[in-house]
Amino acid sequence: MTAAQQVTPDRIAIAGLRLFAERGYAGTSMEEVRRAAGISNGSLYHHFPSRAHLAARLVLDGMGQCQDGVRRVLAAAGSAEAGIRGVIEDQSGWVEDHADLARLLYGELPDDVLLAAEPRFGEDNRRYVEDVGGWLRARAERGELRRLPFPVTHALWLGPAQELARQWLQGRSRIPPREAARDLAEGAWRALAGSTPTATAQEGTA
Repeated sequence: MTAAQQVTPDRIAIAGLRLFAERGYAGTSMEEVRRAAGISNGSLYHHFPSRAHLAARLVLDGMGQCQDGVRRVLAAAGSAEAGIRGVIEDQSGWVEDHADLARLLYGELPDDVLLAAEPRFGEDNRRYVEDVGGWLRARAERGELRRLPFPVTHALWLGPAQELARQWLQGRSRIPPREAARDLAEGAWRALAGSTPTATAQEGTA
């Protein structure tokens, strides 16, 4: 095994994320990443041919964590309401717990980063839409959720929470995502609730 192969990509990614958080993507050079990780040029470029590839790795990691979190909550949800509310609480907590990674993910991604993230970026998003869209459709068919196109449902559901998280990450809001999660979940549920009461609502009125 060569010296370059002995250096783990995770070690480089951690150093890169710290620098991106401090200086931004445009303000970080691969030389700075190399020094922060304490590795040689050969080791760095063996794993990440460019700064865009390094940022793409981080973006894909963050996106994967968020999407897996949504799937996990929905799989455990006993009702549409529990799923809608639970996802907002889960995602709000993730943003606070992974603020540096969320800042990169929620920021304006340069074209070179998006290009470096393909084809996995598109494939992961397609699987996410299929999985989550299937869950939403099943509950809409039962009358638990409104019948809306996936982009509209997703925007009503997670759009406000993502915007508040973005404001907090940019230092333009003092309200942490977790603090606002319950109110955001209430708004999302009111926007998406169907005509048939969910199990949670039925239990509450019994």
